[in-house]
Amino acid sequence: MTSNEFEKRIRQIKDKLYRFAFSILKNRDDAQDAIQDVVLKLWKSRSTLDRAQNLESYCLNAVKNQCFDVLRKQNSRIEYEKTLMGDSSVENQVEYVDLLEKIKTELQKLPAQQRMALELRDFQGMEYDEISEILQQSINSVRVNVSRGRKKLFEIFKTELKNA
Repeated sequence: MTSNEFEKRIRQIKDKLYRFAFSILKNRDDAQDAIQDVVLKLWKSRSTLDRAQNLESYCLNAVKNQCFDVLRKQNSRIEYEKTLMGDSSVENQVEYVDLLEKIKTELQKLPAQQRMALELRDFQGMEYDEISEILQQSINSVRVNVSRGRKKLFEIFKTELKNA
């Protein structure tokens, strides 16, 4: 499939894909992000799209899977935050927010490759292979950057905790 054919066929069903994603995610931005991710994946595999008997059905299925992945990641993040916060008092919740802000500040001080790998892995919940594609690095390089970034943050907060 040529790039012109791809663009033409995707444009024909783009609105339908968006409406479907929105019906699952109930959020405009998340739906747009999901569609963008799906179109990117489809673009990468455009040479095999000719084999799909029904492109619209194939795309809708891809959108459904992407939306379910987004929901899973959101749910796991919410569960993680609930675990951290528990049924704590307002004071503990304020401390938690302060800690998150401190982490974000320190994260910005890391070298760019470590920061991006750490953000994508720990905050976006992406897998190493996805991060590898995005950063155009080997999976081992991504793992090393995540590990080094975590170690640096740990050292910073270890010192802070001793001083507190």
